[in-house]
Amino acid sequence: MDKLFCLVLNRAFLPFDVIPWEKAITLEWLGRCLVIEYHPTRRVRSPSREYPLPIVVRVSSIRSTMVMERPTRMMIHYRDNFRCAYCGKTLRDNELTIDHVVPRSKGGKWTWENLVTCCVRCNRAKRQEIWVPTYTDPVKPSFLFTRYLKVARLIDPPTREVWNQYLPSQHRWVVGR
Repeated sequence: MDKLFCLVLNRAFLPFDVIPWEKAITLEWLGRCLVIEYHPTRRVRSPSREYPLPIVVRVSSIRSTMVMERPTRMMIHYRDNFRCAYCGKTLRDNELTIDHVVPRSKGGKWTWENLVTCCVRCNRAKRQEIWVPTYTDPVKPSFLFTRYLKVARLIDPPTREVWNQYLPSQHRWVVGR
């Protein structure tokens, strides 16, 4: 029963956390959350009973879903869907680089809005010029990006389908990777 997670929504039904299934069941038993969706097939068994497994819960607090941390190389690749911002080629992470839209030599910073995924060929051709990304929009994600990325590849297909109903549209692709 390991590697099952629960998406936590705030009062406004915006996702802000991903927790293990054990914590979700504890919150449900303590009355600290409202279960929105149960897993369609998985259940938890005790010696005398069987319980449905929560995969989406809502808590009463209003917590921010904004990403506060600095971007990492892998976060930029995930945000851009492993696709070069300039030519649109989709490659593996070891075949991609990170490009500053405004080069560091011209005052560009390591920020969400100034970093894009780029293939080696385009990065060499660009050099110190300022190019406008065609295949990606370099914006700061408005979602629990890092915590979600840690479990995105581990969730099963039924959970993936349910979670996609609650995720901001720009992050639904991450679940399918």
